Amino acid sequence: MTEEKLTFAQLFLRRYDRAIGSGVCSFSQTGIGAMNFTNMCVNKDFVIADDEIIIKACRIMKLPQEDIDLLLQLAAEGRDDD
Repeated sequence: MTEEKLTFAQLFLRRYDRAIGSGVCSFSQTGIGAMNFTNMCVNKDFVIADDEIIIKACRIMKLPQEDIDLLLQLAAEGRDDD
């Protein structure tokens, strides 16, 4: 069985769930609009269009730089697939 590579939305939501669950931040602090968030929840291939929003949310969630870099890489790959 091969393991499918996670998409931006899948990885982001895993990190988001961990941050919210641990009390690190709230949804409103992340700066992610409701439409972007909803799109990530219902479409595993959705990518937030603006890297600055991604970076801000990652910093609010206190993600390590490795996670931020990976999310930005997945975002760029997801945009290239369009």
